[in-house]
Amino acid sequence: MISRPPSLAPARFGVATAAVALAVAGCFAGEPANPPHPVFSAPKAQQPAKALEATLATDGFAFRQTMTFELGTGEAVLRSEGRMAPKAGHAVGTRSWTFTKRVTTAEREALLGPSPAPSPQPSKLGVAVDGTDVLVRPGAAPYWIRHAPNDFTLDGNRNVESLAGTQVPFGGTLLELLASGGRVTKSAPAQTGRTYTIRTPAPAALALFPKDLREMLHRGTDEAAAPLPVDLALRADGEGRLTRASADLGALKAREWGSLRNLKGIRAELTISRHGAPAPKLPSPARQLAARDTVREIDELQPGACFDPHTGTSSNRLVVSRPCKTKHGARILAQPELTTTYPGAGKARRQAETACDRAVPNSPAAWRTESAERDTHWFTWPTDKWDWNEHGAAHATCYVLTH
Repeated sequence: MISRPPSLAPARFGVATAAVALAVAGCFAGEPANPPHPVFSAPKAQQPAKALEATLATDGFAFRQTMTFELGTGEAVLRSEGRMAPKAGHAVGTRSWTFTKRVTTAEREALLGPSPAPSPQPSKLGVAVDGTDVLVRPGAAPYWIRHAPNDFTLDGNRNVESLAGTQVPFGGTLLELLASGGRVTKSAPAQTGRTYTIRTPAPAALALFPKDLREMLHRGTDEAAAPLPVDLALRADGEGRLTRASADLGALKAREWGSLRNLKGIRAELTISRHGAPAPKLPSPARQLAARDTVREIDELQPGACFDPHTGTSSNRLVVSRPCKTKHGARILAQPELTTTYPGAGKARRQAETACDRAVPNSPAAWRTESAERDTHWFTWPTDKWDWNEHGAAHATCYVLTH
């Protein structure tokens, strides 16, 4: 889309048998019996759900999850970590990707998400959830972008929407898979607490992924095709609160035509700690930008306008509009008009390149000298016929990166 011209134990833990209960009553007449355990006294099939309830009943907790994608000869690892306060509906944390050397450029972009810049979205994204609003901080940006529910209708924003969970504030953790239900196949006592295995159908695991990635993993998960199940392993502490979870998501398959077609498997491991920790502090309002005021499709801006190309939305059309007097990542030099009819992908690119090569030398020199790379400009254009005339006549956008 963007090109550079030539010049991202007991089955019922804590409950005595009837015989033992009678014996205790006989020895200690008048003493009250121990109350039933809030989690382990429930029927086995209900205990994992009760453990989730006990976990969410605390004021807050810390979490860390690693999700490993086996990609042919390389690996990509997504780390999600931070703190959640379920009762307050708050969460603050990060999502960051690391890649081994053999992960291809196409695979990186598929996982990180494209952007209007020559590079995909940053490998690190700050995430904060405030009730129904989601805040994201792309890379090292000095601001957070606040997305309200109405902002999720913007093209590409569905990925931001998925950062908020349905059962817990921070989306994409194995707690979401637990909340989807399933059948308890194993239950065993641990040194302190219990362990469980829950079997759930693979389509339920798709909820762990952002919209774009979920669509790449959809093949082979149709319930009508009797997909392979996913086994979720859980560990609860003595109070019934969840402390660990893991799952092999190998039942999810990538589409054969996509950038992730060499995907061999996905596995996830989650740890939960510091139960009862105070709710995390949300980013200062002074550092927040409202998405409805600042996130724009790039061809809505005018020549001379400044922007940051990374929005955290994994969209190749959205940018953050920035005042030119503040620090910014790019400036638009020109927006030459293209043909009125979509000519196809190859011709569209060539048209945009030729149009920018002609238009950029006529742009103000003060704009061009902002370029971080001397005598270098970049360009982007609508990539398919659905975007071609969305805002009137199709235009290429020619710009320089400023830092």
